[in-house]
Amino acid sequence: MIDKSTAEKILTECQNKQKWFLKFLEKLVEIETPPHNPKSHKQVFNVLEKTLSDLGYRTMITTGSRSGGQLFARRPGHPEKGYQLWIGHIDTVWPTGTLTEMPFEISGNHVSGPGIYDMKAGVTMMILALKVMKECNLEPELSPVLFITSDEETGSRESKERIIQLAKAVNRTYVLEPSLDDDGKLKTRRKGTGHYDIIVSGKASHAGIEPEKGKSAIHELSHVIQHLFELNDPEKGISVNVGTIEGGISTNVIAASSKASVDVRVAKMKDAKAIDQKIRSLKQTISGTQLQVAGEIGRPPLVQNQRNRELWKSAKKLGELIGLDLKQGMSGGGSDGNFTSLHTATLDGLGAVGEGAHSSHEKIYFRETIERAALFTMLSLLPDVTKNQQEEKASITKEKESQLY
Repeated sequence: MIDKSTAEKILTECQNKQKWFLKFLEKLVEIETPPHNPKSHKQVFNVLEKTLSDLGYRTMITTGSRSGGQLFARRPGHPEKGYQLWIGHIDTVWPTGTLTEMPFEISGNHVSGPGIYDMKAGVTMMILALKVMKECNLEPELSPVLFITSDEETGSRESKERIIQLAKAVNRTYVLEPSLDDDGKLKTRRKGTGHYDIIVSGKASHAGIEPEKGKSAIHELSHVIQHLFELNDPEKGISVNVGTIEGGISTNVIAASSKASVDVRVAKMKDAKAIDQKIRSLKQTISGTQLQVAGEIGRPPLVQNQRNRELWKSAKKLGELIGLDLKQGMSGGGSDGNFTSLHTATLDGLGAVGEGAHSSHEKIYFRETIERAALFTMLSLLPDVTKNQQEEKASITKEKESQLY
């Protein structure tokens, strides 16, 4: 375990690099990276690729069909003890032009800008940790593997399988998503998330001349919506929300089709399976209409299993060495940590401390984020604290090596 002297040295080194941190973060934020804009994603990846290369990391950028793909980086060679995976993303929810209204701005301890909290500050923290370890001659026992995506905000559809593959090959995963709430809680649990489309087919007819010959898809959908909202169970952490509905072509036509788009959140895997089954088992109420259900629970819940608890305990102890009283919490949102937690020890919410993810007041708290960067650096230097739960990963096989590059 890291001693207090080393912890204070790391914190001081992170604080000494505050100007570099702000300059690099500004560069990332001022390259706007909205969803489905591969060109902008590539620009950020190029910046990261050069920086990582200067730090001695070998990089590879994969292409995506709708995104900019993913950036993979690790040092050459084959470490004796194994690997740790660092996960982040550079895509944001903000459209091009947002910088005009939300410029990169420093106001005291607050630094704001589109995507700064979720999660370009987290990506910057990865680079800072590598710089600090290199300049302080601190060698991590588990070699870092960086995997930075550009489709997390749209469900990680193109990167999901690669993330799972990497998680199976490493000893642990750190997710640099922003922390929880303005007191910087680590995310030791996350709800699983799902999306469903309920499509109703009916029969069109003239609403004035022969309404009796029609079968209203909108009327049927109204019944479906009531059944969906009945699935909510706050005590179990289950939420089902019909976010959008559509249907019909005109007020004087009995609607032949309609659709509802549904968001589902669950805290436990057993509830995910149960809700999925209930949604797929929906039956029509009005004779002559038909239902079609498409979708799934795309991200499983991130639960606080034994190996994840070991990482949380280590983070809590390390934080105390630099005066941090860390807390933990559950997030209603999903991340790529939901995928990795099924296969390896995972600690999420290690990124920036701040507020306003996906909102117009998005910002980081700079001093607290630098302290969090020091914590992350210390965590990266830990030996494998979850060996008892991961005996199958005790040796680095050729197969695992091939998965990493």
